[in-house]
This record gives sequence, structure tokens and C-alpha cells, in this order.
Amino acid sequence: MYFECLLDAVLGERQIFHIIDCSICGFEEIYYESPAAKNLIGRACSHCNFVQRFE
Repeated sequence: MYFECLLDAVLGERQIFHIIDCSICGFEEIYYESPAAKNLIGRACSHCNFVQRFE
């Protein structure tokens, strides 16, 4: 639940664009895109609790 709240706060409205292996932990790292603009807005790994917003 905490991780979803973190994603909401940092990335806002989003949809999954692509999933790769996380370079830090090896689990799933998900790239997100904006549903309206269709541009990449960030990436996140729930196992590492890593979230990055692209500017």
C-alpha cells in the first residue's frame, strides 16, 4: 500500500509502458507513461522502493 501511495505522489496518473529486470535487485522495474500525453514520466521498482520521475 505504501508503494502505491508513493507512486501516486511522485508520478500521479500513469499506466505501464514497459517492464524490465531491475539493475539494482533483479526484480521488475516498471516504466510508466502518461495516459493522456503518451510520454514516459518515470520508472519504479517495488522491491527496492525506488521511484524516479523523468523531467
